[in-house]
Amino acid sequence: MSLAQVDQTWRYYYPEFKENAGNNLYFRLENNNFVKNNEYFGNYIEGYTLMGYTAQPSLVYYAGSRLRIKAGVHVIQFSGMNEFTEVLPTFSIHTKLTDKLDLIMGGLKGDIHHRLIEPLFDPENQYTRPIENGFQFVYTSDKLWLDTWVDWEQFIFLGDDKPEKFTAGLSTEFTLTKPESDFSLSIPGQLVATHLGGQISNYSERMQSLANLATGLKMSYDIGEGFIRDIGIATYFATYHDLTAQSGWDFTNGNAIYPVAEVNYKYGTLMTGFWRAHNFLAPKGNSIFQSTSNYQPGYYTEYRNLITSKLSFTKTFMKQIKFSAMVETYYDVPASQFDYSYGINLVFTPNFFISKVKFD
Repeated sequence: MSLAQVDQTWRYYYPEFKENAGNNLYFRLENNNFVKNNEYFGNYIEGYTLMGYTAQPSLVYYAGSRLRIKAGVHVIQFSGMNEFTEVLPTFSIHTKLTDKLDLIMGGLKGDIHHRLIEPLFDPENQYTRPIENGFQFVYTSDKLWLDTWVDWEQFIFLGDDKPEKFTAGLSTEFTLTKPESDFSLSIPGQLVATHLGGQISNYSERMQSLANLATGLKMSYDIGEGFIRDIGIATYFATYHDLTAQSGWDFTNGNAIYPVAEVNYKYGTLMTGFWRAHNFLAPKGNSIFQSTSNYQPGYYTEYRNLITSKLSFTKTFMKQIKFSAMVETYYDVPASQFDYSYGINLVFTPNFFISKVKFD
């Protein structure tokens, strides 16, 4: 149960590691066809529509039971454009260091899989910046799940007139109850830090280092295999910190509280929450939660009060074909402003076995 962010891993296509596929070579296609229409009318973010597809053909090779190599190309095509919006080479090495600890270098298991709340990390990044490159450690046990990573977004050479950019993150969840219990109680912890600058760059703008933290308490109850699967509540406490005091705003710290309730049913999730923030910024988060506008220079509101809701529907036709739809609403209480968005996804992720390949 995700809580504070509807589980959207069905629209992501990072392949799970197969420990019984040693020496297997596959051709894999990862295709996501999407429509996302954002009807935003307030002062913080303008409305827009994303429509198109992503495709990532690749070769996947398992060098034994603990190492996988994946190489290919990732293309993005937004509808209405005559050429690919972006073409990116992809390369990833995934190593199982132990049964519980994984190391991923190159293309990461990123985006939605970080399990970050929407105010800290916008799920729409999957469309606008779908590839994270760097390194990542993922630890999974009965009591602790941990994901820590560095996403190197822009590399620089000596004398470049562009800045170095990277994002570092940590996402954890510690479960206090026994795995076999129907009732679950856990403590999440999240950190997202962004840096823009670089000592060897001739970039003339001021350096920025911003950080967001979040923690709280999550409770859920597993009902069973009927129409309603489980219910849960959670409260997150989030903070904002300008580590260099160079953001351009008069405030360098902020905070927020985000209580949510969630029901998972047979075909998806219904979630509602209340976001109350004071001087809050999050460079990677959804702009609709921020205290500043992403399109009106200088626009700022000290306090934000936002009622949120989400309803998702998912249908798996077969393991490699998944359809999903989601409606989201955001009501700005002080401004009496109602914004909403809706979207659909069709994800196709087939694997084709090519051959057994051994190496010395």
